[in-house]
Amino acid sequence: MWGTRPRHSGLGILLLGVTAALLMAWLRLSHVLFGIVAGFTAASLAVFAITRNGWRQTSPQSLTSRGIFPDSGQAFGGMDPGLRREIGPIIPAAVTRRTSGARTRRPAPSPAWRPEGAAAATARATAAATARATRGGQTRRRNETLQPDATITLSGERLAAGIDGLFASLDSELIGLVPVKKKVEEIGSLLLVDRARQRFGLSASRPNLHMCFTGAPGTGKTTVALMMADLLHRLGYLEKGHLVHAMRDDLVGEYIGHTAPKTKQVLGRAMGGVLFIDEAYTLYRAEDSKDYGQECLDILMQVMENERDKLVVILAGYKDRMDHFFECNPGMSSRIAHHLDFAEYEVGELLAIGGLMLDRSSYYLSAEAVAAFRDHLALRMKEPRFANARSVRNELESARLRHAYRLAADPERHWSKDDLMRLEPPDILPARDR
Repeated sequence: MWGTRPRHSGLGILLLGVTAALLMAWLRLSHVLFGIVAGFTAASLAVFAITRNGWRQTSPQSLTSRGIFPDSGQAFGGMDPGLRREIGPIIPAAVTRRTSGARTRRPAPSPAWRPEGAAAATARATAAATARATRGGQTRRRNETLQPDATITLSGERLAAGIDGLFASLDSELIGLVPVKKKVEEIGSLLLVDRARQRFGLSASRPNLHMCFTGAPGTGKTTVALMMADLLHRLGYLEKGHLVHAMRDDLVGEYIGHTAPKTKQVLGRAMGGVLFIDEAYTLYRAEDSKDYGQECLDILMQVMENERDKLVVILAGYKDRMDHFFECNPGMSSRIAHHLDFAEYEVGELLAIGGLMLDRSSYYLSAEAVAAFRDHLALRMKEPRFANARSVRNELESARLRHAYRLAADPERHWSKDDLMRLEPPDILPARDR
């Protein structure tokens, strides 16, 4: 404390002298000259103050008092903590370590201030890094070309591609359709063998995967198309594996210059996946000379040929109409490699489909309701607009409505869980059919 008094007294004497000098100049000089002198004096005082402050901060005594030793070669590493906080966000830690010349280990944070859940976050980060490293190692191993004397199993390839569950869903979720399931498994087997061949460095041309699904409505064409998109994606033949559903109105315009942009927009959305065109035969109307469907077909065929490694096109419709469509468009027919025919369901298969639908919604048919539903479906199948599985779904939705109305008609009665799940014959048949 005693050391600061002379320093402050000297500063006061200096300021007093400057003030007296300015007062004398004011009395003896003109206003213009006084202004010049006063400005010069003020600037001199400011420069003196700044220089004096900088000298004080960089003096050996000041640096030593803050833990900085200029002669030790570690001045940056021993930086004042306050200064480090200001520079920390600007200079990366790696640069700081290189420039400091000394590697210092930062102490571990105290458990008293560690945020809640930090240990769990660290564990998750470690697990994620391990999983990434494992996947990366597996990918590198699978990308490595095997030696000629090595062997592999297709079951291992199926497991690596993750398609066992997909084929299991194909069997469990689709009733009947044995020829369709066989065709899907054949296509999957071809791609699986190609996948195994590639591991030995055996190259082959990419197979043509454009398809045509023919059959009546409600026979599972869209469902199989979704599974096919997933299968091709898992086996590495499609980048995304999504499905874009389109019809004539989505592709064909109504005036000149309208069709090409619409078609290209749909194709752009479908790239990397499957383009499923329902009722594809409507794209060509030979009887209409002003129809713009031919422009859509020209663009579509060009993309199917040049971009077949990025897109799979599936055409769908009634078999007789699709046959006529291919006769009128041989260029399109030559680009379709796989034809899958979806036969109409029998009564027993429709009952099984209905059972699956009800099971997903936690409903079931009583024994009497099963017999009533069978008879009702046998009559409905003879109608011209019967749509197989779609009609079954619509009939069951109507049965649920009648079931709810029947229970609500007796609001005071105590209903059990089984009552809320069980459908009876009055729920199956409309009132006019009883």
